[in-house]
Amino acid sequence: MKFFVAMIVGLAVLAGCGGSATAPVNGKVKLKNGSDAGVLAGYSVSFELEGAKTSGIGEIQPDGSFKISTFGADDGALPGKHRVAISPPLSPDPDKPMPKPKVAAKYSGFVTSGLVVEIKPGKNDVVLEVEGP
Repeated sequence: MKFFVAMIVGLAVLAGCGGSATAPVNGKVKLKNGSDAGVLAGYSVSFELEGAKTSGIGEIQPDGSFKISTFGADDGALPGKHRVAISPPLSPDPDKPMPKPKVAAKYSGFVTSGLVVEIKPGKNDVVLEVEGP
């Protein structure tokens, strides 16, 4: 019985965290030089809501697409202006050097990337155009 009550309370807390207030975000990353964005598969796209400490993240797929998750899988992002960062995948072997970056280093930080998107209630389709290293 205690477990059941704790589970109900936990679900209520999660529901109150704004999970339902998110808007779906489907995105696509394109390289400005026209190269195949599939080389970015495994990279992370992070959204940071301006003026808040809430962020979402998604993984770039082999076709260059991504979906943002904030409170749950593929639930999207909170409406508002978001700064965007793109980060390479972590190396599975810490003893091996990191592979050469496939996008300019400036994209790894929210402040330096220059990428900003406006998320509105309802479905959002986002295209991010980035430069190579």
